[in-house]
Amino acid sequence: MKRKLLALALGCLLCLGLALPAFGAVEELVDLRVDDVTAYSQETGIYTVRTEGRYGFYRADGIQLVAPEYAAVGEFSGGMAAVSLSGEWERVRAAGGGTVRVLRGGRFGYVDTGGTQVVPMKYSRAFPYSEGRAFAVDAVSGVLVLLDELGRELASFPEAEVLEGETVRFSEGRAILPIRRQIEAEEPQAGGDAGPTDPAEEPLVPVETGEPERETTLCYLVIDDLGRELFVLTDAYVDFTEGYRYGRVAVAAEGEWVVDGAGPTRYFLPSSDCWGYRDERGETAVSGVYASAAAFSGDGMAAVSIRSEEGGILWGFVNPEGSEAVPLEYDAVQSYEEGMAAVCRDGAWAYVDLNGRAVTGFLYEEAGAFREGVALARRNGRLNAVDRWGRTLFTVEAAEGRPFSGGVTALRQADGLYGIYDSEGGELVPFSYDNAFHWDGYLWLKRGNLWRVYETAEVIAARQATPDGMRVEVGTFTDVPADAWYAEAVTWATDHDVITGTGGGQFSPDKSCTVGEILTFLWRAMGRPEAAVEENPFTDVTPNHYYYQAAMWAYEYGLVEGDVFGAAALCSRSMAVSYLWRLAGSPMGHLAHFADVPWDAPYSWAVAWAVDAGVTSGSGGTYFAPQEICSRGQIVTFLYRYLSRD
Repeated sequence: MKRKLLALALGCLLCLGLALPAFGAVEELVDLRVDDVTAYSQETGIYTVRTEGRYGFYRADGIQLVAPEYAAVGEFSGGMAAVSLSGEWERVRAAGGGTVRVLRGGRFGYVDTGGTQVVPMKYSRAFPYSEGRAFAVDAVSGVLVLLDELGRELASFPEAEVLEGETVRFSEGRAILPIRRQIEAEEPQAGGDAGPTDPAEEPLVPVETGEPERETTLCYLVIDDLGRELFVLTDAYVDFTEGYRYGRVAVAAEGEWVVDGAGPTRYFLPSSDCWGYRDERGETAVSGVYASAAAFSGDGMAAVSIRSEEGGILWGFVNPEGSEAVPLEYDAVQSYEEGMAAVCRDGAWAYVDLNGRAVTGFLYEEAGAFREGVALARRNGRLNAVDRWGRTLFTVEAAEGRPFSGGVTALRQADGLYGIYDSEGGELVPFSYDNAFHWDGYLWLKRGNLWRVYETAEVIAARQATPDGMRVEVGTFTDVPADAWYAEAVTWATDHDVITGTGGGQFSPDKSCTVGEILTFLWRAMGRPEAAVEENPFTDVTPNHYYYQAAMWAYEYGLVEGDVFGAAALCSRSMAVSYLWRLAGSPMGHLAHFADVPWDAPYSWAVAWAVDAGVTSGSGGTYFAPQEICSRGQIVTFLYRYLSRD
């Protein structure tokens, strides 16, 4: 039974081949035992990770900020992240089809970039910080409140109606809140010449009159950073999620909100040709004549569309004054990044500059955004790295690529394996990792059970110093040749968090292996379980020893006994197979015929099992050499032959 559980726990491992000869190796900064990377904040340089269903945060250099302990978290924004220790995720039906994940029973607060909790966990929902402000929903009253960077509540908004999947945040000193309010027919569209209310006045709240409740209308309250009302927009739709960009916010004059029957989500169905923009005073800035209108990008351009005479949709770009900067003649467009946008015609993509001038021809089946002056676009099935002048820097066979950061990109092949390339097309890391991120000067590479973190500059420097035709090995040991008989075993063991090196980028394969080392290797291979032993049975083991948890686990499972662990004792071949045999449940079988293994030796059944299991075939001829001391390379090979098989 134990053997089946072991096989189940360690089954389906990678069948790894040998790497090409390496000129040099780059050692990792840190190894991380996390299951997944779920988000990265380029604003703060912080990763969100998940382990066993709980979330935590790490810096880009692999330093842990907050251990994975939260049931739910938000991405870092404005130097803060929302976190909740409680709650259960539930999928609910969304308006328009599909489902959304909703956290039930959560209580959110906020932590800063140092991992310190700044805002207490008392909110049922918490939205991202922006410009030193955030919105949250009080868990008791259900009212939306405005928080400052210290977590102080500046204002409350009982009229606010923000459904699941929607968010509100500040931009350009303003926030837009969807609210339910009684709107009189004579009330003007916006504030017009009205400015903010007196600073001494409290935020507007409904007045209890005792009269029957009248019907309310969904409208949009615009506030300043103290929560004071500036004006109300009564357009059918206002882009409250993106808010103001370049002093403009997208609006649709006519249309209908469709709400799911259960009420957790909604979506907007606009009427024809009614999209435009309002300015920071709520007045019309760009007339509502468009079939659709997106928020302005960081380059001061917004994508808009019109209906063609044939009934199709044509796209282009306008500037904040409403002037047509890029003709509305394209089948599709992508937002501007770094002064460049992708436009599509007849299924083919090209790039244009801020003046609408074509930088490339319509050459690409897919076109990505520019980052650090380079975009990834697919042409004839291959990814092309394209610069701002339309020149192809390199091409590569890859299924997708992430935007450039720190001079490199993470690429994924069709088989799912990732590699790292520089902007000149140099392969920095071969396609041999299960996942990869490359943001802001550090590489996060996952293979097997481990994420390894490297400094990008070190990998680039090693690549530049490597002769043509040779490969830089990232994460390998300098003293493990690719053709060594134990190389495949060492690769497996490092990828599955079984072994570590001895320092200086070395594994020391010929170094004698100790009892403490082999039992620690086994404990790691089993997933680092916490032993149920209540008291330490050993007189020579303390919690400060690196093998403490492994020793407790080995005692619990009967791999060792007595009150002396003997971590420094050298491990013989008979000891090594005995540990594996006991872990497998001490199965009985046919005794192996080795001249140096007496039938009544305490390890005879272990040797017989090891031969049957393919762990060993002896040391040559009819000898097993039971007392021969095992090297680290031999021990890892024993483990690999047993633990990696089906």
